[in-house]
Amino acid sequence: MAEESKCPVCSKPATPDGPYLGGSTKLSCIKCGKYEIGNIAAHEISTWSEQQRINLSGWIRENQGFKIISSNLKSLAELKNLSVGEKAEKILVRLAQKFPKPGAWLDLSGGAYLEFLSIGRVVDHDELRFLMQEYLHGEKQYIIFTRSGSGLSAIESYRISPKGWAYLDSLRYGNPNSQIGFVAMWFDKSVDSTHLAIEAGIRSSGYEPLRIDRKEHNNKIDDEIVAGIRRSKFLVADFTGHRGGVYFEAGLATGCGLPVIWLCRKDELEKTHFDTRQYNFIVWEADKLSELSKALQNRIEATIGRGPLVEKI
Repeated sequence: MAEESKCPVCSKPATPDGPYLGGSTKLSCIKCGKYEIGNIAAHEISTWSEQQRINLSGWIRENQGFKIISSNLKSLAELKNLSVGEKAEKILVRLAQKFPKPGAWLDLSGGAYLEFLSIGRVVDHDELRFLMQEYLHGEKQYIIFTRSGSGLSAIESYRISPKGWAYLDSLRYGNPNSQIGFVAMWFDKSVDSTHLAIEAGIRSSGYEPLRIDRKEHNNKIDDEIVAGIRRSKFLVADFTGHRGGVYFEAGLATGCGLPVIWLCRKDELEKTHFDTRQYNFIVWEADKLSELSKALQNRIEATIGRGPLVEKI
């Protein structure tokens, strides 16, 4: 690609971010951020709908440095459209990430707003203004908005309100009073010993493991899973076996604001879906399950803190 070119995803200015790699290019886009893309994939993306490219731009912004090639385009083309609430939440979370000091103001004049267009999977500046000024400021009161000046010289500034910080805290901590660690994994006899090792790690950190297959219930199993996750403080997801249910449960927990601890057996790590590969997996081996228990205990205590049941063990 030329030194001055357009981003193949969003058409905003983009520049090479390293040497040509023979079939792919690393780019730095003022809207999408940094990513790598294969030349064939770039051509295929040019045929996508505007909404598909908007969704991809937002996904790249959340997964910086990802390499887009033809083999992962199908999944990327099927990224879901976000609701108004989901768009606004992503914008609010990014505000907090960029300006973690309470009371700090953000000026979105110039090109600063482009990152928020991307992260919120927003169509244009008018939609971004609606989300920030009418939804997050007016309806939810999660941000404070001011405008100084008029016309083209007007400066619009935003900061997160006390109510907004409280909402962000609720996303971060999920269900803070729970003593439950939900276990999402392949329920197969071939990995029964792994189940025991995971449960031992959760108990050693002071929490009670919950596995839906062992719980007595009269409702649909899916309803029990959703209810169990909502009652939990965190979720341990082991992707060995690559069961669709584990991906579903990890995604649901993330959406509910619960911390997720990511596990996978060493010989299957490369098979995990690319959406999960930016996470810090605990990689375990079948003949070293005591090490898995200890690593899991350490990760839980480092991420969430020691639980209230630790002295009862």
